[in-house]
Parts: sequence; structure tokens; C-alpha cells
Amino acid sequence: MDQKSREGIWERVNELLSEEPIATPGHVRRMTEWAERVGSQVGADLDTLIPGALLHDVGVLTDRPRHFVAGRAKAAEILAEVGYPEARREAVLHVQEAHSRYGGPDPASVEAEVAQAADTIEYLGAIGIVRAAVRGVIDGSFSGEVDDFPAVMRKIIAGTPESLPGTAQEVAEGRSRYMSSFLERLEQELAFEA
Repeated sequence: MDQKSREGIWERVNELLSEEPIATPGHVRRMTEWAERVGSQVGADLDTLIPGALLHDVGVLTDRPRHFVAGRAKAAEILAEVGYPEARREAVLHVQEAHSRYGGPDPASVEAEVAQAADTIEYLGAIGIVRAAVRGVIDGSFSGEVDDFPAVMRKIIAGTPESLPGTAQEVAEGRSRYMSSFLERLEQELAFEA
């Protein structure tokens, strides 16, 4: 993918998500960076992976719970706007649709597997804790009461996949361990033990 197309996609996504509280431009930037790092290790086609990663959350503005499906039309529109080759668009759209562990089609390409792994990394660790709190308050899965947060964290930790491509597995395991130690400390503090 040429630099002009990449920049064009990023500018459009950055503009669309500029006021989005969960799927922020920062999240998209970090997820795309992880996708590129892991994708380079496992031989993914970066010309498919990178635009799919950049576009992965454009559907949150239309339908947050089903953003992986809702984003397809907007992603296709952006690809056309930047002149991304029409013959390659379907592969990019599959990456966009299959990035979520919480819905959408199963990944049918290494690029989609890598995008899903990169998005998983963003659910874990210190970044994952912050994002879980914000996301939970906004979508109603977390009351905002600290006493309720251990249950949110347990669900995230339990959902950590056991197999991710490339170094994504090592990163996810390290971030999951951090979340577990944070959870342990949080529960100690809530029990007045620390």
C-alpha cells in the first residue's frame, strides 16, 4: 500500500473517531502498530492488513455492539475515496469485519487473525484496564462502582485467547499477568488488606 493511501485512510479514520471515547484514534493507532509488528513476523500481506486495521472500528459510530458488520460500508467508502485497488478491497474488508473476538465472521486469512490478535492486545494490560473501565461505563457493563470492577476484569482475563500468532501470544500473556496482579491488589484493597 502506498504511503498516500495509508495517510488518506488514517486522516479519514482520525477525523471520524476524533470524539469517540472508546475506539479512539489512539486505540486505532496502537492496534495498527501491533498488527504491523505481528504481521511482519508471520508473513502477512501488510497491504491488506494495515488498511483493515486502520478501518477496524469505523462502525462504532453507527452500531457499537455490531460495529464489525456496521463498519463495512464506511470502510468500503473510505477505500474507494483513497483509490485503494478495487480488486484488493474485499480482503481488507474481511480484516475489518473479522477483527473482533466478540462477533463478526471468523478470521479466514492470516491478516484477519493478526488483526484480531492486535485488537486483543488492546483489551489487556494497563491499557486494557483503562479501556475496560471507560468502555464498561459507556456500554453499561460496568456501573462505575469500584466494588464491581473485579468482575469486569475477571471476564476479560478469562477471555484471553490461548493461541495468538507471532509475538502477540507473549505480549497478551504478559499483559494478562499484569491484569491478574492488578486484580489481586484491587481485591486486597477492597477487603482492607492492603
